[in-house]
Order: sequence, then structure tokens, then C-alpha cells
Amino acid sequence: MRTFLLLLFFCSVVLSTSAFAVEPGAKAFVERGLSAYLTDGPDAAIKAWLKGSGMEGNTQALTQANSLRQIEDFYGKPESYDIVKENTISPRSVMVVFTINHAKGIVFGRFQVYRTKSGEWVATEFKFNTEAAVLLPPEMVFGKLP
Repeated sequence: MRTFLLLLFFCSVVLSTSAFAVEPGAKAFVERGLSAYLTDGPDAAIKAWLKGSGMEGNTQALTQANSLRQIEDFYGKPESYDIVKENTISPRSVMVVFTINHAKGIVFGRFQVYRTKSGEWVATEFKFNTEAAVLLPPEMVFGKLP
């Protein structure tokens, strides 16, 4: 009986802590679009990120590709990317912050990713900016403030 209670306790601890772990699917979702961007350009990336979301087919959302093209006019083609931070907001929502490294500069990106009831990850919001302070929380840009 004591062994059963210990096992039950252990399982409940594991299950409760795993609910707060970052879901690897959210990061993979963002990375699929980033890989598409590096190989096939802004249109391919935006289409990959919008697939299955409420924004899929929305012409305003598709104009984000134009923003990425304008950045390329100044910074050159994208060369690589780095995932900077993932933060679980709720069991079905994750914020992913990343950078895109271009030939002459860096772009900061932020995605709010949501897991649907069917288990698919979709973008519910995303932004890009060349200024870290515009897009990221102050503690990420400036460190711990006094």
C-alpha cells in the first residue's frame, strides 16, 4: 500500500511539473518557418507560419513578407537564426523569441504560438523588428534593472 501511494505521488509530481515545461513543438513550428525563410525567402516563411492558423489567407498577415524583404534591402540576405528564449504562458501557449542573422545586421522576432485541440501548433501573433528594445522585454535587452 505504501509503495502504491509513493508511486501515485511520484506520478502526480511528474505530471504536474511537465505541464509547465516548454513544449518542443512550439519551437519546431517557429524553426520550420525560419528554415523556409533561409532557403526559399520571406513568402515561404510567412505561408509556413500562417498555415492552419486563423490568419491563414489573410492578406494583411501576408504583407509581413514585405517587411522582411525591406529589411533584406538594408541588411542583406538572412544567413542563420538563433532561438533566444521560449516561455510557456499556459499549457497551450508558448512565446518564442529569436534572432535572424543577416549579412549586415540582426532582426529580432517574437512569436506567440498556440496548440490547437488537435495538437497542431499555429501562430496567433508574430512581430519582427531591427531594434531589440522595441520588441523584447526590458530585462532581456538591458539585463536586470536596479
